[in-house]
Amino acid sequence: MLINRSLSIVLLSASLSLCARSQTSPPADAQVPARTVGDATQQNPKYIPGGFDLPNGWRITPAGKAIATIEDLVLNTVVSPDGKIIVATHSGYLPHGIDVIDVKTRKLVQQIPLKTTWLGLAWSSDGHTLYVSGGNATGAKNIAGSMAPIYEFAYKDGRLSEKPSGGLVETIDAKKVWWSGVAYLPGKHRIYAANRGTGTGPSNVVVFDAETRQIVTRIPVEINPYATVLSKDGRRLFVSNWASESVSVIDTGGNRVIRTLHVGMNPNDMKLAADGRLFVACSNDNSIHVIDTNTLEVVERLSTTLTPFAPEGSTPDAIEIDNKRKLLYVANADNNSIAVIRIAVRGHSAVIGFIPTGWYPSALALAENNNTLFIGNSKGEEGHPDLKGVGSPLASKWYGDETVKTLQKTSIEALPVTNLRQSLPKWTHEVIENTPYNDSLLSEARPPKQPTILPREVGVETPIKHVIYIIKENRTYDQEFGDLKGTNGDPRLTIFGEEVTPNQHALARQYVVLDNLYCDGEVSVDGHSWSDSAYATDFNERYWPPTYAGRSDAERTRAYIPSAGHLWDLAARKGLTYRSYGEYASRASTGTTMDAAPGSGGLVGHVASDYLGSRQRDTANVAVFLREFKEYEKNYDSPDPNQRFPNFVVMSMPEDHTRGTAPGAFTPQAMVANNDYAIGQLVDAVSHSRYWPNTAIFIIEDDGQDGPDHVDARRTVGLVLSPYVKRGVVDSTLYSTSSMVRSIELLLGMPPMSQYDAAAMPMYASFGTEAQATPFDVIGPRIDVNAKNKKGDYGSEESRKMDFSDLDRAPMHALNEIIWKSIKGADSPMPPPVHRFRPLIDAGDMIVKDDD
Repeated sequence: MLINRSLSIVLLSASLSLCARSQTSPPADAQVPARTVGDATQQNPKYIPGGFDLPNGWRITPAGKAIATIEDLVLNTVVSPDGKIIVATHSGYLPHGIDVIDVKTRKLVQQIPLKTTWLGLAWSSDGHTLYVSGGNATGAKNIAGSMAPIYEFAYKDGRLSEKPSGGLVETIDAKKVWWSGVAYLPGKHRIYAANRGTGTGPSNVVVFDAETRQIVTRIPVEINPYATVLSKDGRRLFVSNWASESVSVIDTGGNRVIRTLHVGMNPNDMKLAADGRLFVACSNDNSIHVIDTNTLEVVERLSTTLTPFAPEGSTPDAIEIDNKRKLLYVANADNNSIAVIRIAVRGHSAVIGFIPTGWYPSALALAENNNTLFIGNSKGEEGHPDLKGVGSPLASKWYGDETVKTLQKTSIEALPVTNLRQSLPKWTHEVIENTPYNDSLLSEARPPKQPTILPREVGVETPIKHVIYIIKENRTYDQEFGDLKGTNGDPRLTIFGEEVTPNQHALARQYVVLDNLYCDGEVSVDGHSWSDSAYATDFNERYWPPTYAGRSDAERTRAYIPSAGHLWDLAARKGLTYRSYGEYASRASTGTTMDAAPGSGGLVGHVASDYLGSRQRDTANVAVFLREFKEYEKNYDSPDPNQRFPNFVVMSMPEDHTRGTAPGAFTPQAMVANNDYAIGQLVDAVSHSRYWPNTAIFIIEDDGQDGPDHVDARRTVGLVLSPYVKRGVVDSTLYSTSSMVRSIELLLGMPPMSQYDAAAMPMYASFGTEAQATPFDVIGPRIDVNAKNKKGDYGSEESRKMDFSDLDRAPMHALNEIIWKSIKGADSPMPPPVHRFRPLIDAGDMIVKDDD
């Protein structure tokens, strides 16, 4: 959706724009071929010279040199007061801790594990103590109710103490504490620690006496306090409230809030310039709000996007200020770049260029007299095949050797910025080339290469008046379609082949096989957001890793919701009728009609389908749909659109998630087969109806979480069905979740919601121009869909202990391994592994040489 923002959008200077539009080629040693903007969406995931073509269709060509790899989700980096080290926090799915990098040698010299940590890093005024936020430690993997402290580390001569030298602890229920930003107030020796809360308690700033380690007071602020920044004189503390579009101003003398300033959506990182201006990154609307800390007014708003009308999707989430050059560096996480903004003149800041980075930059720090920028990229430098994933016969461990959550690690890059004047135009050109989005895509998509009924232009009427969108759970392409001959599948990794999923195999053969389709999300929490909104906010990206790992536990807040809303919100704005069967519905014990979906803005007609909690099955959910569909059929000619079949239907079909081999539960194959039968029943009914000539059905998994796939851990199984879909075709175009969302939008005349669906390649190659209304006849299950696990089955005891109360609460790496072994046998033979080329970095290459 194109959102009308009242931002003072700052364009690139004329000279830089001319340079960015020029045909100057990158250096010869980079070997990046010249191409038009957008060609990245036609690439396969692979290494390229100097970078990687990502599975979402975007490209990375980092300007910095990767000097270290640490665990996932780097949230913060700080320089020691003596300038000798960089300290980084990693707080994702993998074990938490802090990492120390020697600035001079560019070596990773310390890795200190912690139970949990999250964002906050602050030095004492004498530079001898580092305070580290402990985050939240009440997840299943930690001791129930254990309190995460604000850790103290002693520092001397370029090294931190190997263990905390002390800690500051809250005295309330540990389940109500999630430490975030931390600030040290000199003179008074006070620690201000933001407690972002877990949804069950307060959001406040806790004030500690650093000498006695006692709590002085607690200061209430708004929802999810994130970063804390002190004014230069220490009289005021500024706190960004992640879920409240605000910054709280605290008087440190009286320890009370004296003003709450309105800023953009999802305010996160903040930095204070030498002249007293406070820069606040607002990730959910691509903006930087500038606050005058003397007058306490927002005096300027900046856009960090590459183009002036870009919707959400840049995700500014980290800031660093170069007071030496009067520059502001802003990490655009979802654009894989850094916006460089000239801030020399108050009220007249200007974006002067962009720097390409690794995947999802999320932390910045300047060192060496502001001459080197250190960049932390949460998702590293590459995509990943998952040959040894859970459930793979290539894995050597019981629970698999790798998953998308363990493969994806943080990279730390070092980038000299002493020669920005010469380098920035070239870097900006690379960012433009790496980015498939441009503003023209808001009104018309990329051009098709052949005739198709899928329109390029937004709002154009099409023969399709009804779209059914089915979202399933957690399967890769190879797991289900690896046995489809003539496609890019690996049958060794197939565990739910044609015997289990005959309807989907038949539909793929009858219509189009999509063997180059990728999920934008990694797990269900962000996967459903990508599926429904073509975007996951920074809150979402930071929420799921520690939660899924069982280290922390918290509820979602409004910061989870993309600013453009969801597909049903688009439909409402378009004046279309819409209905959901289970997707984002409140969980109910039976298939019942609900009034609204969380954050949907009033989605009427939700049908809840909680197979996990109530043993509701996909066939039962489809039965509700079929009962209502018969009424729609009767009302086909009704003048009342609310009596006819809705224009947009979204349905959750999560049974292929399975319950492992938990005793008494349906077997994995039975659940996947029942999911397949439900799909077959729905397609049968719709394709035999009067609505079929004007209907399209899209089916995708929300994510491919932890399943093995020989191409990429995000590659997934999907279908597109319609009289206008081609027959007997393998469409190997690179598509993503956002491609499917974009195709739905175009068919229903709706605009894109984010940069990702705008930039995604629509599924042109799957659609023709002539209708073939041949109906589909459902195929009955070939296996017993009511078969149940028995006590003593492989993995039954482990499955019994897993939490199936909601999607993805069970450990997917262990669950998928149980599924594989239960089907293939505990001693199933392992084919020889297939290795993929990965460039090696020589130890000598880890040092970035000074260009000056």
